[in-house]
Amino acid sequence: MSGPGPAIELVEVGTRLGGKVIHESIDLTVQRGEVLALVGGSGSGKTTLLREIIGLQRATSGRITVLGQDLAEASASDWEELRRRWGVLFQGGALFTNLTVFENVALPLQELRVLDATTVDELVLQKIVAVGLAPEDSGKLPAELSGGMVKRAGLARALALEPELLLLDEPTSGLDPVASDSFVQLVDSLRRQLDLTVLLITHDLDTLADLCDRVAVLADRTLVAVGPVAEVAQVDHPFVQEFFGGRRGARALAPR
Repeated sequence: MSGPGPAIELVEVGTRLGGKVIHESIDLTVQRGEVLALVGGSGSGKTTLLREIIGLQRATSGRITVLGQDLAEASASDWEELRRRWGVLFQGGALFTNLTVFENVALPLQELRVLDATTVDELVLQKIVAVGLAPEDSGKLPAELSGGMVKRAGLARALALEPELLLLDEPTSGLDPVASDSFVQLVDSLRRQLDLTVLLITHDLDTLADLCDRVAVLADRTLVAVGPVAEVAQVDHPFVQEFFGGRRGARALAPR
């Protein structure tokens, strides 16, 4: 399934849930190596679209291709391979509360059942340190971590299988400005080191400005703008102007 072509391609994707139209005619291409942000108002279907991209639910119509694989045609073995090639950080970290950081990060590696325990231990500690946590944090439970540490632990788990594609759902939500900036710098550094493609959902303008190559705006059940952040901010659409307008928008989009 590897090779040239976009990392993610959505063609005429539509979603209906309980008789309600969530998406219609969504076309989006995420190129390999780029960071693309998906923004939209509450209830616009951002997380639903992410869930469709990773196969947690199925689009009503259209075609979704991820890492060269048409999801509608994927076999069980295709899905197994795909899930090794992407990593997902769900909103809030989604750590198992009764497992330590080490145990959470180890889960994807243990599910492979091809690595010996010593190798798993070494890889887990590498990932924990790579995301800026200390080795001694590995024995802590999620309840003992700060919000920023939970995000980092979730990111370590998402990176456990050394994926090509990283999907992040509101990665800086709930973090204070310092922790948010630190997390954005971490993702940017890892993206460059590991040659990752990143798709993230965010509402944070600073994250958009500091991390993303392009932004896609979800409104009116479809994408109303896709492009570099500065260009999209000029699009004449009510949600776009509300989202990027005001002092926050001006500050985030100012030359750095």
